[in-house]
Amino acid sequence: MTDWLTVDDEELPTLWPDVPMNDNVAKLYLAAAKDACIAYAPALPEDADGIPDGWRLAQAMQARNTYNSSKASPGGDFDGSGYGISAFPLDWQVKQLLRPRRAMGVIL
Repeated sequence: MTDWLTVDDEELPTLWPDVPMNDNVAKLYLAAAKDACIAYAPALPEDADGIPDGWRLAQAMQARNTYNSSKASPGGDFDGSGYGISAFPLDWQVKQLLRPRRAMGVIL
Protein backbone atom coordinates (compact mmCIF):
# COMPACT_ATOMS: atom_id res chain seq x y z
CA MET A 1 0.00 0.00 0.00
CA THR A 2 1.04 3.56 -0.61
CA ASP A 3 -0.04 7.15 0.00
CA TRP A 4 -2.50 9.49 -1.72
CA LEU A 5 -1.65 10.90 -5.16
CA THR A 6 0.25 14.16 -5.50
CA VAL A 7 1.35 16.19 -8.51
CA ASP A 8 4.85 14.73 -8.08
CA ASP A 9 3.64 11.12 -8.21
CA GLU A 10 5.04 9.32 -11.26
CA GLU A 11 1.80 7.32 -11.61
CA LEU A 12 -0.38 10.42 -11.94
CA PRO A 13 -0.13 10.75 -15.76
CA THR A 14 -1.03 7.07 -16.08
CA LEU A 15 -4.07 7.34 -13.79
CA TRP A 16 -5.15 10.76 -15.11
CA PRO A 17 -3.78 11.08 -18.68
CA ASP A 18 -5.17 14.57 -19.31
CA VAL A 19 -4.06 16.00 -15.97
CA PRO A 20 -3.88 19.82 -16.12
CA MET A 21 -0.38 21.01 -16.95
CA ASN A 22 -0.62 23.71 -14.27
CA ASP A 23 0.57 22.02 -11.06
CA ASN A 24 -1.46 24.39 -8.86
CA VAL A 25 -4.68 23.41 -10.65
CA ALA A 26 -3.84 19.70 -10.49
CA LYS A 27 -2.92 20.04 -6.80
CA LEU A 28 -6.27 21.71 -6.07
CA TYR A 29 -8.31 18.99 -7.79
CA LEU A 30 -6.28 16.18 -6.22
CA ALA A 31 -6.72 17.70 -2.74
CA ALA A 32 -10.48 18.11 -3.24
CA ALA A 33 -10.76 14.54 -4.54
CA LYS A 34 -8.75 13.24 -1.58
CA ASP A 35 -11.11 15.01 0.84
CA ALA A 36 -14.18 13.57 -0.91
CA CYS A 37 -12.68 10.07 -0.90
CA ILE A 38 -11.73 10.26 2.79
CA ALA A 39 -15.22 11.44 3.68
CA TYR A 40 -16.82 8.48 1.87
CA ALA A 41 -14.31 5.69 2.51
CA PRO A 42 -14.50 3.49 5.58
CA ALA A 43 -11.91 3.94 8.30
CA LEU A 44 -8.67 2.08 7.69
CA PRO A 45 -7.43 -0.36 10.31
CA GLU A 46 -4.91 1.17 12.70
CA ASP A 47 -2.21 -1.19 11.47
CA ALA A 48 -2.74 -0.21 7.80
CA ASP A 49 0.46 0.35 5.85
CA GLY A 50 -0.85 3.29 3.76
CA ILE A 51 -3.95 3.42 1.61
CA PRO A 52 -5.17 0.73 -0.81
CA ASP A 53 -4.25 1.12 -4.47
CA GLY A 54 -7.94 1.30 -5.37
CA TRP A 55 -8.27 4.43 -3.26
CA ARG A 56 -5.51 6.12 -5.28
CA LEU A 57 -7.39 5.21 -8.43
CA ALA A 58 -10.62 6.55 -6.89
CA GLN A 59 -8.83 9.82 -6.07
CA ALA A 60 -7.61 10.15 -9.67
CA MET A 61 -11.07 9.34 -11.06
CA GLN A 62 -12.74 11.81 -8.69
CA ALA A 63 -10.24 14.56 -9.56
CA ARG A 64 -10.76 13.93 -13.28
CA ASN A 65 -14.58 13.87 -12.94
CA THR A 66 -14.61 17.12 -10.97
CA TYR A 67 -12.21 18.79 -13.40
CA ASN A 68 -14.26 17.65 -16.41
CA SER A 69 -17.51 18.83 -14.83
CA SER A 70 -15.98 22.29 -14.45
CA LYS A 71 -15.31 22.40 -18.20
CA ALA A 72 -18.77 21.30 -19.35
CA SER A 73 -21.32 23.79 -20.57
CA PRO A 74 -24.70 24.08 -18.81
CA GLY A 75 -26.10 21.73 -21.46
CA GLY A 76 -23.64 19.03 -20.42
CA ASP A 77 -21.48 19.10 -23.56
CA PHE A 78 -17.83 20.06 -23.83
CA ASP A 79 -17.74 21.34 -27.41
CA GLY A 80 -21.08 23.08 -27.96
CA SER A 81 -22.38 20.26 -30.14
CA GLY A 82 -25.41 19.54 -27.99
CA TYR A 83 -24.24 16.00 -27.35
CA GLY A 84 -22.81 15.69 -23.94
CA ILE A 85 -21.88 13.55 -21.06
CA SER A 86 -22.68 14.03 -17.44
CA ALA A 87 -19.87 14.04 -14.95
CA PHE A 88 -21.09 13.30 -11.45
CA PRO A 89 -18.85 13.97 -8.49
CA LEU A 90 -18.27 10.77 -6.53
CA ASP A 91 -20.00 8.60 -9.09
CA TRP A 92 -20.77 4.94 -8.54
CA GLN A 93 -17.40 3.75 -9.86
CA VAL A 94 -15.49 5.91 -7.38
CA LYS A 95 -17.78 4.75 -4.57
CA GLN A 96 -17.24 1.12 -5.59
CA LEU A 97 -13.47 1.55 -5.31
CA LEU A 98 -13.78 3.08 -1.85
CA ARG A 99 -16.53 0.83 -0.44
CA PRO A 100 -16.91 -2.29 -2.59
CA ARG A 101 -20.35 -3.85 -2.44
CA ARG A 102 -20.17 -7.43 -1.48
CA ALA A 103 -22.60 -9.95 -2.91
CA MET A 104 -24.91 -11.34 -0.30
CA GLY A 105 -27.51 -13.97 -0.71
CA VAL A 106 -28.08 -17.63 -1.21
CA ILE A 107 -27.62 -19.66 -4.34
CA LEU A 108 -30.34 -22.26 -4.64
